[in-house]
Parts: sequence; C-alpha cells; structure tokens
Amino acid sequence: MSYENRKIVATLILLAFMMCWIIMIGTVGPMVSGWPKWAIVMFYVVGGIGWIIPFKPIFAWMNRNAPKDED
Repeated sequence: MSYENRKIVATLILLAFMMCWIIMIGTVGPMVSGWPKWAIVMFYVVGGIGWIIPFKPIFAWMNRNAPKDED
C-alpha cells in the first residue's frame, strides 16, 4: 500500500475511533455521576487522555516506508 493510501486509511480510522470514543465517554459519563468525586475525576482524566494511546501504532503504520524529506 502506498504512503498516500496509508494516510487516507489512517485518517479514516482515526476519525472513526474518535467518534466512537466521544460517544462512549458521553454515554457513560452520566452513569458515573453517583460515584465518589475522586472516581469521577479519574474517569474523566482517563477519558480525556486515554484516546491518545491507540494513535501511536496507527501513526507508526501510516509512516512506515514514508518518503524521506529532502533539504
């Protein structure tokens, strides 16, 4: 698969993942309102930064065999 095609596929995967993540956090968020305050804070901290973790392998795959930048 060419580099340009990988960029398109990776972009679509990332957009779909982000959409699912936002829907999941938005759906589960009201359910945790009865939890202790520290647990609610932890839920939103994980929900706020947890989406970053799956991005690294996707970016690594996308940039595999990327053309070298010329100066």
